[in-house]
Amino acid sequence: SKIKVGNMVELLAEIKDKNGFVYKPEGRMWITAYPNGAVEKARAAYSPTELAGMAAGVESGFESGVVALYQKCPHLGCRVPECVSSQWFECPCHGSQFNRVGEKRGGPAPRGMDRFAMSVADGVLTVDTGTIVQGPPIGTNTTGQEAEGPHCIGAGGDH
Repeated sequence: SKIKVGNMVELLAEIKDKNGFVYKPEGRMWITAYPNGAVEKARAAYSPTELAGMAAGVESGFESGVVALYQKCPHLGCRVPECVSSQWFECPCHGSQFNRVGEKRGGPAPRGMDRFAMSVADGVLTVDTGTIVQGPPIGTNTTGQEAEGPHCIGAGGDH
């Protein structure tokens, strides 16, 4: 189903207020900011349905774009929480780690976090939760974001 997540300016403010991560239970998804400076790299790695949100900052003059990430780990389907100290997503089940935009950085997951198709019209983000886009392949790192503090979960394989 298509979910109107909200006004981009308000959404970006909410992401800041919530330490970088906004959870939307009605869509079983995380919304995080996608840095404008990484959009050129993203164009080579992502499909048009993903880029619609990621490049919204550049194309519509917002301070950043956004990604809509499916909450399930692509490894075995656990719900992946945010780790505010590292500013990554860290799966408690088997230790998979993903940067703030869902690109795989460690652990057994076969790819980055799956994401939803997005569109931005008149400054409003709509996410199509009926269209799951498979996460980016291992090695995709468009933002270069390293962990920004201690990890919440031990790296790889800890149960």
